[in-house]
Amino acid sequence: MKKPVYLILSLLLCAAARQGLCADSTGTGTAAFLKLPVDARSGGMGEAVCGGAGGAMALFQNPAGLAGNRGASISFSHALLMEELSYDVLGAAVPFRKAGIIGVGAQYLKYGNFASFDNTGSGVGTLSPRDSAFSLGWGMNIAEDIMAGAGVKYIDSRISGSAATTAMDLGLLVKLENISAGFAAQNLGKGLKFNEETSPLPLNIKFGVDIPYQEEWRWAADINFPNDGLVWLAAGGEYAFDLKPWTLLGRAGYNTAAWDTRELNGISMGFGLANKNLTFDYAFRTMGMLGSTHHLGISYKWPNKSVKQDRTPPLLLYWP
Repeated sequence: MKKPVYLILSLLLCAAARQGLCADSTGTGTAAFLKLPVDARSGGMGEAVCGGAGGAMALFQNPAGLAGNRGASISFSHALLMEELSYDVLGAAVPFRKAGIIGVGAQYLKYGNFASFDNTGSGVGTLSPRDSAFSLGWGMNIAEDIMAGAGVKYIDSRISGSAATTAMDLGLLVKLENISAGFAAQNLGKGLKFNEETSPLPLNIKFGVDIPYQEEWRWAADINFPNDGLVWLAAGGEYAFDLKPWTLLGRAGYNTAAWDTRELNGISMGFGLANKNLTFDYAFRTMGMLGSTHHLGISYKWPNKSVKQDRTPPLLLYWP
């Protein structure tokens, strides 16, 4: 098993290196919305999900996690960031016979409306800037305990003008009895060009582990290597309370993505309420001087009649 894992990991690292993993480009990136947590669960766990990505949202977190879906699933997330900023994410995963799992998704960040002025200071209407991305991904078991995945996305950003580009995500997951480990390379692309200036996409290389403990606990940790900032760490935990037929999931996490900003930052917490098919999620995150954010989510998994299982264990609600 080790040989194919090392081979795939080497290929992914080579692809990442060609995109400038170690580039000193702090503060020069664009499409920053691609760095936001895509769902309430990851938000509540400090964004430590690379090693345990599952369900439809794995498309955005680590596309290899799509391979863990036993049936079709769909997820929607809505985040209230600050003032008029809102962030919506929709993802779906569909099994495609023996060819693996296909994922499709969309991300949409709305900034609200702003007054627009010409060079004389006269008002010329309003601006409604927004960012969006549309993704198509694939995940498949390439060995008994190894999952691989890839995704392509079309990114469109509009302010007074517009710019568009394409990018790719790559992922790998190794699932063992007591731990799973993940690798993902996100936003591999050329960047967005506004007028004559091209700004790089927020490339991120991350490694993560997901550790279940008994049937109630799950611990997760990620290390991230972005091209537009310092290396940052994420850690989180999840505890399942059995309320048959529902499961209540309590979550908490922390990350150092913005540790150098003032005031309270990086702390998150949340909860989920789930049964075998339906899940509701909520998360609260602190963002320093920007205040706090609230994330809401809902997911549904269609029953898979080919899988005989009396009851989904709590730790498998997101890791099919």
